[in-house]
Amino acid sequence: MILYMGERGIFDYLASNGIPVIFSNTLSQAEKAIVTEYSDQAVRLVREAALINIPVLGILDGFKSVIDAFGGRCEDIECVEGKQEWAVADTSVPIYRGLSTSIKICRGKPAGIMETIMPPELDCITRSNEGEIIAVANLIAPGKHGNIYGLNYNITSGLT
Repeated sequence: MILYMGERGIFDYLASNGIPVIFSNTLSQAEKAIVTEYSDQAVRLVREAALINIPVLGILDGFKSVIDAFGGRCEDIECVEGKQEWAVADTSVPIYRGLSTSIKICRGKPAGIMETIMPPELDCITRSNEGEIIAVANLIAPGKHGNIYGLNYNITSGLT
């Protein structure tokens, strides 16, 4: 079962596509988690998932929760939320396997993490055309990604 924490709209989208998802805030029954909110509770859930090796996908505000869970912080950046743009993805990461290196995305929140303050436990897996980090994955060893991802683009938008 996939635990979902966040906006009801994305939960409904997942459920309508036949994805076995529950709306909750506890990891007790979860095999995976999707987080679309930024809150103390969401940050705690990401930290707990990392400790017990449960995969997490943080989307939009969930991107901020993933970064915060690993000790980083997001900065406001100049961008237009909802804008379609090209991004460069690291296709060696499992969530991008089979995709082109250049992908079209619908920009998420006007926030990003600067490389100079990125925690060593996180790695950039997607950059905007402007060079901003818009997706991260956790590192479990140098060069080896774990199973926690934060994406600052809208996966349910037709623009992505």
